[in-house]
Amino acid sequence: MAVYQRSDLSKLLAAIKQGKPCPVYLVIGDTYLCLQVAEQLAVALIPDPKTRGQSLNLIDGDQEDPLNTLSLLKTYSLFAGRQIVRVSGSKLFDSKEVAKTIWDKAKAAYGKNDTRQAAVHLGRLAAIGQVAVDELAGLSEDDWQSAFAFAKADTSWLGEVLGGMEGATKAPKGSGNDPAEQYMAVIEAGLPEDNILILLVETADKRKKIYKSFLKCGAVIDLAVAEGSSKGARTEQDALLADLVRQTLADFGKTLEPRAVPVLLERVGFHPVAVVRETEKLALYVGDAAQITLNDLMAVVGRTREDALFELTEAFADQDLSQTLLIAGRLYENGVHPLVMVAGLRNQLRKLMLVASFRQGGSPDYVEGMTFAVFQKGYLPDLKSGREQWLNQLPAHPYALYMMFAKAGKYTVRQLGDALAKLLQVEFKLKSSALPPLLVLEHFFWRTIRGDKNKSPRVYS
Repeated sequence: MAVYQRSDLSKLLAAIKQGKPCPVYLVIGDTYLCLQVAEQLAVALIPDPKTRGQSLNLIDGDQEDPLNTLSLLKTYSLFAGRQIVRVSGSKLFDSKEVAKTIWDKAKAAYGKNDTRQAAVHLGRLAAIGQVAVDELAGLSEDDWQSAFAFAKADTSWLGEVLGGMEGATKAPKGSGNDPAEQYMAVIEAGLPEDNILILLVETADKRKKIYKSFLKCGAVIDLAVAEGSSKGARTEQDALLADLVRQTLADFGKTLEPRAVPVLLERVGFHPVAVVRETEKLALYVGDAAQITLNDLMAVVGRTREDALFELTEAFADQDLSQTLLIAGRLYENGVHPLVMVAGLRNQLRKLMLVASFRQGGSPDYVEGMTFAVFQKGYLPDLKSGREQWLNQLPAHPYALYMMFAKAGKYTVRQLGDALAKLLQVEFKLKSSALPPLLVLEHFFWRTIRGDKNKSPRVYS
C-alpha cells in the first residue's frame, strides 16, 4: 500500500467510496487530528449513522487487552455489513525510539499536577524497557540507558506519581507472546472481508516489523507536523491550524476576517483542539453575522489573565528578557493594567525572598542539589515546624515548592530586596508621571535583568 499525508486524504476516502477499502489503517499524529481522520474514515466506510453506531467498536489503548481485540477482529459481525474496530492510543508501536518522547510527556503531565496522565505515560515507558513501573527510579544509569536509549534524568518525582497508582497498574511485565507479533499474524493471515481495523497512535517507530506489516497490508496515514519554532516548522503548523479554522467555520457557514487569522493562531499556539474550540466559540459569539472580525476575536479569545501573569512572573524570575518584554506587551495590549503586573511581580519577588531567607538561614540546613525525595521527606517536615504562617504564602504543592527553592538559589536576599526597591519606584512613576506605562515597565525589566548600565553588580547575575 502507501503512506498518506493529510493532503492525500481525499484520495484515500475516494477509494473507500469506490469500494476499495483497506483492511487496516494506521493513523499517526496529534490525538485530536487522529480522531478527526478516524471519524472521516468511519463515515466513508459506513455512511449510515445508525448502522455506524452499531458497528463501530471503540477501544482505549490504555485499557486494551490485545487478545480480546484480535478475537473481535477475527469474528464475523452479527449485523450485516462492515464492522470497524478502532483502538485509540495503541501501544503496539512503542519502542526505544519513542521512549524519550514518552518520558517528556510524563514530566509535562506531572508539571501540570496531572498525576494520573503522568502515571499512564510512565506505564508505557516501563513496558518499553520491560521493567516493572515501580522499579523505574531504582534503575542504574547504565540499565536506564540500555532500557530506554537515553540518559537517566531526575527521577525523584516518580514516587509521588507511582504512590497513587493502583497495584494492578504497578505490576511487572508479563510473560507470553508479544502482542505486536500476534497482531501481525492476524493481519497478514487476512481479516474477514467486512472487518476493518483502525489504530491511532501519537508516535510510531517505523523500523518495527508491525509498522512494515501495516504498510504492506493496509494504509498508513502520517499526520505528523514539524515541531519547534523554526520558520519552516511555524509555517507548517500555521497552515494546518488555518485549515482547521476554515473547516470549522464552514460548518457554521461563516468566515474569519483574514487579518484576524494570524492573531488567533498566535494567541492559541499549536494546540489543534484548542484552535477548533476557540473557533467554535467565535462562531457562536457573532450570532447571525456571516463574518467574524478582528474586534470579535479580541473580545472573545485570549489567554486568561492569570495564565499570562504567571508566564510573566516566571519569565522575569528566569531572567528571560525577551520573553518578559513580549508577555508584558501582550498583557498591556489586552487591557491588563500595569499596576496589576507590578502586583504580580512583587508577589513573585517576595516569595523568592522568603525562600532565599530559608535557604540562607539554616535550621534546618538547606543542602544545595538535594533531590526532591530528600526535600519532601526530610527537609520540608523540619522546615514546616513553627513556620506554617510563612509557608502559607508559598506554593502548596511540594514539587512546586522544591522548584522555587532551586530557583531562589540564583539570588541573594539583598539582590531580591534591591529588585523590590526598583519595583516600588516603578509603581510611583506609574501613579505620578506622564511617561508611557509600558515604557516604564520595560525600563525596569532592562535594569533588573540586564543590570544598570553604569552600576555593578547587577541585580540578577
